[in-house]
Amino acid sequence: QQQLAMRLLFSVALLLAPASALLRQPALLRTAPAAAPLRAAAPQMILGSKTFRKAVLSVRRSSTIKGCSPGDGSVGGGSGVGGGNGAQMSAGGDDDESNPFASAWKKYNELLDEKPLLMKAFTSFLGFAIGDILAQIFIQKQDFDWYRLFRLASFGFLVHGTSSHWFYGMLDSAIPGKGAQPVFTKVFIDQVLWNPIFGIMFFSYVACLEWKGLQYVIDKTRNELLTQVTGSWKVWPLAHAINFRFIPSSQRVLYINSIQIGYNCFLSLISNRDAEAA
Repeated sequence: QQQLAMRLLFSVALLLAPASALLRQPALLRTAPAAAPLRAAAPQMILGSKTFRKAVLSVRRSSTIKGCSPGDGSVGGGSGVGGGNGAQMSAGGDDDESNPFASAWKKYNELLDEKPLLMKAFTSFLGFAIGDILAQIFIQKQDFDWYRLFRLASFGFLVHGTSSHWFYGMLDSAIPGKGAQPVFTKVFIDQVLWNPIFGIMFFSYVACLEWKGLQYVIDKTRNELLTQVTGSWKVWPLAHAINFRFIPSSQRVLYINSIQIGYNCFLSLISNRDAEAA
């Protein structure tokens, strides 16, 4: 009987053992994932923390200080890394302001658009003044004649600059284009028709300011005109071919005077030779 009782107890224990094992497994399944929320919540705490917000604000402040914004490509924008458009424009403006020659050229063109006649007259004033100064100091090397300088410079301001503004503007309007035929036609008209007219104006004006009478003006013009015309043919056909082919109409007087500084030395010399009385 005791053996039978032991067997029964052992059988009951075997029957109860799997049930207890099955009862413990749900508890393990419930407790195992407890650590997962801690890992998943960690990145959310980092992104939403004050440290991350401060980092974002510091990046935005640095972009604002440099003159850029995220929208124009300075920080991840669509126009490229660094958003160089605004920076390059400001750098170009700074270069223009720091370069005196670029600033002077820009100002000259602005005034040329606003007051073309006055600026062309002033340009010719400088061209004839520099030409006479060079002739007196480096060619003739004599006592400086200030009144002679006044005669040449005032002719440039009052006659050459204003008449050139009218003549070349009229020529460009009447014969448009920069091909071979219009360029040749303009050079021909300038050297055959305008050249002697210019010579008459030049010698008449300079001789009148010498206050030696009307006959002196006539003799001076007659004696020096042919020298001036033939001297012009040695310089200006090629210079004007370049002028009418490549130079904008508004810049013609400046181009002419830049070349005419040397030619004005020649005009200064022949205009101050004594005329023979007829």
